[in-house]
This record gives sequence, C-alpha cells and structure tokens, in this order.
Amino acid sequence: MHYEGNKEAKGYTKSISETEQLVRANLSKDEKTLDITAGYVKEYGAKDISKFEFLSELTSLAMGTNLMGPQGVKWLAQSKVLMNLTSLNLFYNQIGNEGVKYIAVSDNLLSLQNLIISDNAITDEGAIYLAKFLPLFTNLTRLDIRLNKIKEEGKEALRKAQEKTNLKHLLLDKVEGFQVKA
Repeated sequence: MHYEGNKEAKGYTKSISETEQLVRANLSKDEKTLDITAGYVKEYGAKDISKFEFLSELTSLAMGTNLMGPQGVKWLAQSKVLMNLTSLNLFYNQIGNEGVKYIAVSDNLLSLQNLIISDNAITDEGAIYLAKFLPLFTNLTRLDIRLNKIKEEGKEALRKAQEKTNLKHLLLDKVEGFQVKA
C-alpha cells in the first residue's frame, strides 16, 4: 500500500498543540534535555519541534521510534533552534540514506558529541556519504550506526574517516557495546 498521500502516514496524527504538549511534558526542568522516544510525532511533528523557540537551550534530544523518515530529519538538521545539541538519538526512524545525507551536510549539528542513528535502513551509500563529511563534526566522539544495512565497503569508509576525527566510539556491529562479562 502506498502511503505518500495519506496525511496520517506522513505525520498529521498530532496537531501542533498536541506536539507542543508532548514536548513540554517530557522536557527537563532546565530545558536542556528532551526525550520523546516512541512519541510517534512523525514527519510533521519533527517539523513543529524544529521551530519551537523554547527549545533553543536544548543540548540532548532523544527521538527514537518516531517514524519521522528522511523529511523529518531534514527539518531537525536544518533547524536554527536546535543548534546547541550535543546529543541526538534518532534510532528507528526510517531515515534511510536520504536522512543521513541531511545530517551529514548540516551546519547546525556541528556541536554534536553523540549521534545515534541505529536501525534506520542505512546502506553503504549512506555510510560512505556520512564518512565524507565526518571530519567536519569535530566535536563528535560517539557514533552509533548499528543495526543498519551497511556492508564492509560502508564500514571501511567510516573507519577510514574515523582516523581524521576525534571519534572515539564508532559502533558499526550489533554486538558492539553489548558485551557482558560473566
């Protein structure tokens, strides 16, 4: 079934006031951390969030499982409001290669220290594109890109890019970060 013209599928399930209520209810008291994991705000909820001026001091944004797709990520990556982010968690949002490209070329996300884009159907194409721009993210120390469709070519491009960055933790495989010693 094709959902492109379906307003509900594209993110019209919440009005701007409902999105604002969700955001305000989950915003930390100091207004620096917002966790709306599984809020299902979708594309147009991400657009609303990208324009909320009261989020200008936000440093940590967790928006995993919101099904925003590449257009939702585009709104976040181009937001002048979210320029202070140091941590961005976008796991399981169906962003694909197109969404990764918006992140990679964003001048507004250069403060990021931690970026989680795991489980987003990213392939070698997206990984190689991200690797090309990774040296511009001089503050980035942790990149979690596990549970995607990245093969050896994409992983190798990211590893080579890591050598030109301050990136200390590059998580490419699903087992990384989950080892438990008995």
